Amino acid sequence: MQLKTKAGLALITLGISVFAAWNWWTKTRNFVPLDLPVSLAAGHSVSVPFKLNFDALYWIEIDAEKTIPLDTLHCLMGVDANAVQCKDIPPAISANWVLSSNAQEQKHGTSAELHTDSSVSPGVVRVIGEFQGKSGREYTLQLTSAADGSRLAAAQPRLKVVVASIAYTDLQSAGVLVFSTAFICVFFGVILLGVAFYAKRRAKSV
Repeated sequence: MQLKTKAGLALITLGISVFAAWNWWTKTRNFVPLDLPVSLAAGHSVSVPFKLNFDALYWIEIDAEKTIPLDTLHCLMGVDANAVQCKDIPPAISANWVLSSNAQEQKHGTSAELHTDSSVSPGVVRVIGEFQGKSGREYTLQLTSAADGSRLAAAQPRLKVVVASIAYTDLQSAGVLVFSTAFICVFFGVILLGVAFYAKRRAKSV
């Protein structure tokens, strides 16, 4: 087998392998490591463990379904709320959270802290905290409702930990780089095979 043929096949194999490995890796990442129903009744506390397999910035969210009038839901969630419409509907979310790992507190916060972004969801999302997560590490999130949020019960609120959108942007950029690398490998591999095939035919015709 000619050197050009071997090199061409090697480049094509490398390109396909790189793309396949990246595709497998991204599909096995858990971008929502925690998602469970939560009660926001006054004094209610929940402590739940979860494990990460992706290094990224994570948001701690309360996600509510649009099962009640949207304007009312926005008021209760404290998201995109109109001050005039919400004057008689105070926010229902008032919670404290503590994130720990290996029995040591990593971070804590409250829903009163402002966070300007949220994940894509068919419902209404309120981000109540964020943290930098490490792949392979186990965490425990404790959430305690400091006020009566039972008015949100009809919207079936869920407590979530999700990868922040900025991490998705970085992942997409890396994906473009991987695809470009794989394409270049396959492209030049095909060229080398073509050159080897042409040289072989030319040698036979002489």
